[in-house]
Amino acid sequence: MWYLVSQFWLWLLMALVLGLVVGWVTFKGRDENFWRGLIPWGILLGLGTLIAVTRLFKDGGGFWVDLGMLLASSYFVGCFLGYLLRLRKEESDVVAVAAPVAAAVREVPVEPAKAAPAKADDDIPEEAITGLSGPRNGKADNLTCIYGIDDAVETKLNGFGIYHHDQIASMSPGQRRWLFRKLGYEGRFPSWWWRWKYDAEQIVAGKLACPPKGGAPAAAPVALVDGHAGAKPKGLEAPRGGKADDLKRIRGIGKQNEGRLHALGIWHFDQVAAWSADEALWVGSYLAFPGRIEREEWIAQAKVLAAGKDTEFSQRVAKGLVATSADSGDKGQANAAKLPTPKQPAGKKPPTKK
Repeated sequence: MWYLVSQFWLWLLMALVLGLVVGWVTFKGRDENFWRGLIPWGILLGLGTLIAVTRLFKDGGGFWVDLGMLLASSYFVGCFLGYLLRLRKEESDVVAVAAPVAAAVREVPVEPAKAAPAKADDDIPEEAITGLSGPRNGKADNLTCIYGIDDAVETKLNGFGIYHHDQIASMSPGQRRWLFRKLGYEGRFPSWWWRWKYDAEQIVAGKLACPPKGGAPAAAPVALVDGHAGAKPKGLEAPRGGKADDLKRIRGIGKQNEGRLHALGIWHFDQVAAWSADEALWVGSYLAFPGRIEREEWIAQAKVLAAGKDTEFSQRVAKGLVATSADSGDKGQANAAKLPTPKQPAGKKPPTKK
């Protein structure tokens, strides 16, 4: 027997390792009937041991019986050890996982308080406005400086006790909804309804000129560039390296606005990031959304994106969660609108080719 062990130790070791692997892989948890499955194999091993001890097979036959019994014994010992190792590991994992979970349950309240989600303008209830009995110091502001307010609307506003720009600038969304319904904009408000608050804030802050009422000298006309106030930003004939940035990653720029910006030669985030206040004013007028660039902070977003970082909105675009920023997959590379032909000043004719 010891001769076989010394000559075939490598085979015996391989049988032991194979048994370890089989015992580990076939482990199915603690089973009270585990020992019943070993009874047939124990009987076979017992018979084999009896045959080997009594030398029923001699010469070559006995050699192979002894070797087979040693290999089988090594294999089954390996299976048993693999089972015990796997059983010990599973029980230790259960203990390790259960402790943190129990601690977490004790620390987390049963019903943790949740912050109330912010309401969109459409969900905010109306709030009635308490106006003034008359203008302060007997002198009302010129409300017609605000876009969308003419003399007739100003008269109605005065009837609600609204005489000053700061009253409009301080309106809450619910008060705006109430006021616009009172003015007859039932249901769908005009596209410029947010402009009232924005323009009033600009006037109060001194960023937008507004002449007083009563024969005050008219302000000098604002110089227009291609029909829009402000300064037209310089553009590029084509994107650098033939690859434009995906401008739709900026909140407020959809596919249509992206195409119009490309037509102006605006292809990259750093171009938007470098806009001055006058250039933002011009682009906002050009896109027919005055004040939108400032309100949605295009320049601040562009600075982050130009630095190679992401904003919360750009991450949502990357996940395909913003339908208005989706495109055909080219990231806007071929998206460029065709600019309209500038109107000729009155009394002038376009040059003719000779």
